[in-house]
Amino acid sequence: MAGTFTIKNLANGQLALAEGDVYLVPAATTAIIKTITLVNTDTVARTMNLYIKKSGGTSRRIIPKDTSLPAGYSLETDMEYTLGAADAIRGDASAATVVDFTVNGVEET
Repeated sequence: MAGTFTIKNLANGQLALAEGDVYLVPAATTAIIKTITLVNTDTVARTMNLYIKKSGGTSRRIIPKDTSLPAGYSLETDMEYTLGAADAIRGDASAATVVDFTVNGVEET
């Protein structure tokens, strides 16, 4: 029996200086990440990292290490990622509060 599917903005905010959760899949939920968009709002280039961390596992990179994004530019990944309950998309940047992010996809409950 299929659950309820909801297409939505799963998360948005700004990357922190240290690796942290960008989107954490809620309990009893699965998710498909459709797009992740990063925007450098700073006046200088910044580096950033994105990871998937399976529940209880180790963070694994989904973009090259220390990807550089020029000032005012955006990066969008349209690779689909499937996640289970308590799995996470994580990220960090070379400066806090200057790289905006949005995560869009589908949740099934």
